[in-house]
Amino acid sequence: MPDDPWASSLPSTVPTFIPTATDMDATHYGLLVSSLYGEGTDGEAIVVGPDLTEERALDAVLAWAANVLSWPGYDAAADLKDRIRAGDLAIAIVPTVFIREPDGSWDPRWHADGQPAAWLVSPWHPAHCFTTA
Repeated sequence: MPDDPWASSLPSTVPTFIPTATDMDATHYGLLVSSLYGEGTDGEAIVVGPDLTEERALDAVLAWAANVLSWPGYDAAADLKDRIRAGDLAIAIVPTVFIREPDGSWDPRWHADGQPAAWLVSPWHPAHCFTTA
């Protein structure tokens, strides 16, 4: 396993990695975006990449939603904008490590030694106490 600079305080048996385009759903504005749907997830989407800001993450999530989640008669990006404007969703930048599961899937987890990742979460979500922007 390659040395992961963000996993310094995790046990060496935890298989962490740095996500690449093959791990994520899409690339928009130079950032990697992936959905986090399913049981036990902490958010609806996650964004990683260089020069991560809330604004860039939001742009990437909206582009991802428009390309991946929209269908005729439904504009997912407009729906996300409405949910953010209404205060139902927000972007939070949280230190995150990515753990590779035995089946090849991955699980993001907040960790003080993690790399910055933008999470699309409910505004009451604990991630907001970690927001860096």
